[in-house]
Parts: sequence; C-alpha cells; structure tokens
Amino acid sequence: MTTAPADLPLPAGVRRGEDHGADAVLVDTPAARAVLHLDGAHLTSWAPAGTTDVLWLSPDSAFGHGAAIRGGVPLVGPWFGPGRHGDQEIKHGWLRNVRWTLERAEAAGEDVVLHLVSPADRTELSARLVVRIGAELSLDLTLTAGTALEVEAALHTYLAVSDVRRVRIEGLGGAEYLDNTRGLAADVLPAGDLVLTGSTDRVVDRAGEVRIVDEGAGRTIVSSPRGTARTVVWNPWTELAAGMADVPDDSWPGFLCLEPAVAKDAAVDLAAGDSLTIGVTYTVLG
Repeated sequence: MTTAPADLPLPAGVRRGEDHGADAVLVDTPAARAVLHLDGAHLTSWAPAGTTDVLWLSPDSAFGHGAAIRGGVPLVGPWFGPGRHGDQEIKHGWLRNVRWTLERAEAAGEDVVLHLVSPADRTELSARLVVRIGAELSLDLTLTAGTALEVEAALHTYLAVSDVRRVRIEGLGGAEYLDNTRGLAADVLPAGDLVLTGSTDRVVDRAGEVRIVDEGAGRTIVSSPRGTARTVVWNPWTELAAGMADVPDDSWPGFLCLEPAVAKDAAVDLAAGDSLTIGVTYTVLG
C-alpha cells in the first residue's frame, strides 16, 4: 500500500524506511532522532540530541497494518476507550488502526515538520497530524467531521521514566478527576505533587502545563497542551501489566502515560465541516 508519493521531496535528515518490518519515516538530524510509523501515524521514538529516548516502546509490541502499537504516541479518536456509551468495539477509535499518508515534509530551522492525513475513504471524519521534531516535540491533531459527530480525542503519550514509583508529577494538585479504576468515580487529587502508588487511570480536570520530575533519569519532561480539556494519567502497575500480552511483566515501572485529552464529559459535538484540534509540546530539561 502506498504511504507517500514516490517523488515526495524530503528534507535533509529525513528518509523513508522500515522499523520493526513496517513502513516508517526516519528522522536523524543534528537536533533529534525520531521514528514515525505510517500505520496509525504513530510516533514511536523521539530523542533530542544528547539524550536518551523520551518515549517508551514495548519490546513486545505488534507492528504493521491494523496493529495497535504499544508505546510511543498512539492517536486516540474519534472516541476514547469504548466510547461515551461503552458500545464501541474498537478501543480508543480507529485513528491508530489505519494507514496514513505522508502528505508533506519540510525543514523549519533545525526542526523537521511532518504533515500526515488519514485515509480518504473514512468519510465520516478526516484527520490531519502535524509533527514538529527537534529539540522539542510538538504534535497537533485536527479532526474534521464529515457528518454530525460527538468526538473524543487524545494523544496517549508513553513517557520513558527511570521508575514510575519515584517520579513526581507537578501541575495536577487539587484538581477534580474521574477514577477509571473505580468505575469513573469522582474524586479530588490532594494538593501538591502527585506520586503514583498503584494502578492508576485518572481523567483529570486540568488542561495546563504538567511537569514530570524524574530525578533518577536526571531530567524533567514538560508537557504543554493546547486545545484540550483533560489530562489522563495512566500506568497499569503489576497486576494489570501481567494480563497485557504486549507489555513484559517487569516493564511497567519504565513508563508513565500522560495524555492531553478531550474525553468523557468533555467530548465535543461537531457539525458537518467543523473541526477540533488538540496538541501538545514536550520539552526536556536537565
């Protein structure tokens, strides 16, 4: 299946290739290295110059057309989980299960900007993803309704950490949240930094900057979202990870999912032709 015109010009440091046997766009510039799979428009790696990878990728993940890659930045939409009414068969929507097209690639200073579009045969919704790769990473996902739709969306980022039990999450203290480990029970986070102590799946009513302070890795990852209404915090912990075929039993301490989202009671009703854009920029300090 064609994923980009053969004569599509690519800037220096960008090439077509394969990763884990699947079509990918490979970026290697003085500013950063990155890998983006065309299946799902799925960014699986981003490492600014002089750093280790900021994204976690499961060694047991599936790859290829129709696969849901475990790790990196899965695109969630046009619904979240099983949907608002719990009746959707494809978990987290179809954006991550279809082949996208690389429409354009360009240099912007030291950065590389990739423009991708979803398949044209999905007439109920079209999607566009813009990924800017450099010392910072920015992703902007735009969903445009072909017919009236209720839309949820998220950028389900798996951030690589030294030990999820020892990182501090700044910026969510005191926020209301829905706890998906307790049937979406409403609760309020305590003031101050958040430290995870067990299986966590929280849809937090906060859409501002969040910092993941990882003293073990000697760095802080800053998440600066836009166009979002919620922040989802997730880690399966021991018991749930043991039941996940694509997550090694001992690997869950190595990641923290922190995702900008428009989900649950913050879902958006779009009329035909209307669009929703959510985005995030990640910066590494230290």
